[in-house]
Amino acid sequence: MSINYYAMRQTYTLLILAFLMGATAMAQDKSPDTLPVLQHEMSPAELLHKSEIGRNFVETGPPVAPVRNVAEFERMQGALVRYPFGIPVSLIKEMATNVTVTTIVATIAQENTVISQYLANGVDTSHCNFLIAPTDSYWTRDYGPWFESDSASQIGIVDFPYNRPRPNDDEIPKKVAEMLGIPWFGMNVISTGGNYMTDGFGISASTDLVWVENPTQTSAQIAQKMTNYLGIANYQVVPDPNISTSIDHIDCWGKFLAPDKILIRKVDATNSSYTALESAATYWASQTCSYGYPYKVYRVNTPQDQPYSNSVILNNKVLVPFMGSAWDDSAKAVYETAMPGYQVIGFIGLTSAPWISTDALHCRVMGIADIGLLHIKHIPISGNQPCEQDYMVDADIIASSHQPVVNDSVMVHYQVNGGSYHLAPMLITSANHYRGFIPRQPAGSVIKYYLSAADQSGRHATAPFIGAADPFTFHTVYTNLTPVRDTLWFITFQDAIYGKITQLHNYTQGVITLNEVQPNGIFLPWYVDSISVAAMPHLVNPGDSVAVRVRIYILLNANPAILYATDSMRVTTSAGNFHVIIMINRDLLTSVSESVTPVDVGTSYPNPFSDVTSIPLEIRQRGPVTLEILDIRGTRVKTLASKIFEPGSTTLQWDGTDSRGKKLPGGIYLCRVTSSNNTKTMRMVLIR
Repeated sequence: MSINYYAMRQTYTLLILAFLMGATAMAQDKSPDTLPVLQHEMSPAELLHKSEIGRNFVETGPPVAPVRNVAEFERMQGALVRYPFGIPVSLIKEMATNVTVTTIVATIAQENTVISQYLANGVDTSHCNFLIAPTDSYWTRDYGPWFESDSASQIGIVDFPYNRPRPNDDEIPKKVAEMLGIPWFGMNVISTGGNYMTDGFGISASTDLVWVENPTQTSAQIAQKMTNYLGIANYQVVPDPNISTSIDHIDCWGKFLAPDKILIRKVDATNSSYTALESAATYWASQTCSYGYPYKVYRVNTPQDQPYSNSVILNNKVLVPFMGSAWDDSAKAVYETAMPGYQVIGFIGLTSAPWISTDALHCRVMGIADIGLLHIKHIPISGNQPCEQDYMVDADIIASSHQPVVNDSVMVHYQVNGGSYHLAPMLITSANHYRGFIPRQPAGSVIKYYLSAADQSGRHATAPFIGAADPFTFHTVYTNLTPVRDTLWFITFQDAIYGKITQLHNYTQGVITLNEVQPNGIFLPWYVDSISVAAMPHLVNPGDSVAVRVRIYILLNANPAILYATDSMRVTTSAGNFHVIIMINRDLLTSVSESVTPVDVGTSYPNPFSDVTSIPLEIRQRGPVTLEILDIRGTRVKTLASKIFEPGSTTLQWDGTDSRGKKLPGGIYLCRVTSSNNTKTMRMVLIR
């Protein structure tokens, strides 16, 4: 009888397997040793049930936009694995040193078995918990949850129909959401975690398997769902370059290591996948990352199709599948080069479930995002930047813990030419937006920086994630004519007689057109006496200079003084505008009568206003008058007038636009009126 049964089992294995997969309740009662052993790919029996994939999936509405997909290399609070294991316990032990390992078990009895194994192998069980649920396989990456943050900074889970007819596995994201107490959203796009990666800034990637597995939807419809449910603005769907395999998962050949870094495997020229993999590397090197420049592409040698790209990033660690080969060390070195500051640790697979080229560590471990994630959203300064100005740093600090951000914790840490790090505070400007400045540095400087923040939940975050070990970097260069001197200070009688000279020097590698030099002061009595060129516009070649002599025309005495007045001379070039500071000893200006106020400014009306407001002026003596509109921080947004006015009454109007005619947002603005010896400022409220 046993022989006949054995023969029947050989003949009808596929049908029995399909039956066992459908019998969920029966499977829960069986011991792990009697459960059917599934493969990563669909078995012939599962192929018979392929039409059942997603049949009972219930799609929900998407999270409330704006939505952001959490990347694998962001802060994780845990890792999801399944028993019976497809990974060594030594890997679980390592993960449990820093995060909570959630083990899916079918029963309490299995939980007790796992606890015994963990204790016997030195696993920190205080960092372990259990999810009791039936499963079909241990590929938690493939069927596990994807994490998102919605408009309220609430971390939630986006689920999808798992691309295998494995109904127990397909239910796990819901159960994880219940366990964590966070929202669950159903997105009806058949997929698998091994064929999906995201950068956390709106770019994600899959192979074109996602199109094949969703024949009832167009590529545009799939991309739209990625936008709606995960905030993906750029969904990169690419061909699978692994010619010799059929699983077509992106993690079998590529991996985002950061928003600007991607790892792509490399093979010998004799490998059938060589040309396609080189094309993939070339393609990604030509694509613009979320930081605004081309991806940095790193290559890892896999001469025997080793699955080195199939790794897991877990906070400050990179867990890499090692094969016990001579290439393990070189793979480790590639990760250490690409991800300085991270601890790269290799793990040999189980004898009973070894790593293979299409199924390794990443496939069998799923990160669980920190549901109180503190996220620093920042597009870094990069490339060559002007040495002539400070560098503005903007960031959104998003606390999913819903605890306030500690405002004085938000900092820019910057380093110049390898020196010590300096701190520059970032100040809140609106809602969760912060701004700080790195002071301008001489041309040729290398600036490295990172951001830090904390909230009142006790969480700390840096951007980039690893902080000082792998900071953002940019270089300073000359981008315009450079005034030498950049400040003309008139102190003595001799200074007034002979004037002061600045050389407008071209330190750049290109020709710059000098269009205009402001001829005289508006606020102070200085004027350009001479320029060393016959006419403007004038082409200033690299290495050449233009000399500008400035004099003042009101002189009374030659005594140095501490008090001084300041103005600036605007220089307009093809590379942009800049100013030369002019400082004048106040004793040299005493002939200007300070007893007479040349301009009287009336109250603007209406105020507040929504369309146009009028600003009345009473000009009491002929002279230069400038009327400027400033924002609340004192930045000039528009100049309404800057000229010589004759005595009399006049009215100027402002329509709430900036210097380019663009409508400004509602808020408080300042009207500053400056005459030869007086400045008046009044507040106006623009309502939108």
